Amino acid sequence: MADSSNIIIGAASLAIDGVDVGYTQGGITMRKANELTEIDADQLAGVARKVTTFERMFISTTMLEATRENMQKIMNEPTGNLTGSQLSFGSASPTTPEYVLTITGKAPGSATTRTYTFYRAIPVDEVEHMIGSRDTASVIPVGFELLKDDTHGNKFGWCYDHS
Repeated sequence: MADSSNIIIGAASLAIDGVDVGYTQGGITMRKANELTEIDADQLAGVARKVTTFERMFISTTMLEATRENMQKIMNEPTGNLTGSQLSFGSASPTTPEYVLTITGKAPGSATTRTYTFYRAIPVDEVEHMIGSRDTASVIPVGFELLKDDTHGNKFGWCYDHS
């Protein structure tokens, strides 16, 4: 039976390695993509079965707080490029930093909070950062790909509801 208390409306917060990124715009979206292999049989005029052979997950949002710390993480710059009040661009480092993402928002039903934790996230999208505009906020759109963690049962992460 339908239950309107299971409809979630409300903002969520995003933290990277335990540090809240501040305001976001347009929500935070999680996407899971499964690649399926089709098994066909001579005796059937169609697909007999589908098997998941690969899965990927992604998180995307738009950050409204264009801090140097947020830019450093999203643009894959090493922490050494952020010194004092300066952020240097262009490290061309072959090492891609991995972050723990924590997303906290409202939960359905009687629980008050839902928390998602993803163990290994890397920024993968090209960054197009609005530096200045007369009528638009200086935002940082970001997309993360989530990697499976073999120390957590080959999972991307988890979510749980709590009070």
